[in-house]
Amino acid sequence: MPSLQNLKDRYRDESFKVLLVNVREQRSEVAHLFKKAGVDLQVVLDREGAVSRDYHVSNHPIKFLVDRQGHMMAIGYGYRDWDSEELNRLLQILIHNSSEQPGS
Repeated sequence: MPSLQNLKDRYRDESFKVLLVNVREQRSEVAHLFKKAGVDLQVVLDREGAVSRDYHVSNHPIKFLVDRQGHMMAIGYGYRDWDSEELNRLLQILIHNSSEQPGS
């Protein structure tokens, strides 16, 4: 999670948001985990697993990169090092392409 915090901080000025969806855990468990990890990330609690069902998620963790219009830009399965140069180049391309779309 620290690399997700770094991602949030790095792209703060790009209208870029990091939103986590936690499946079937209690708020207190999530708060404890975030405090222990030293992160300040926005999280939605999906206690009944509705979001996972709606997006047909069968593996965790999964990442969805969504543009401002709500269009899916990319999907990533499993752990990702959001501090890596490769992922940051990809994100810069996706953000740039998203900002060129009509209505951005």
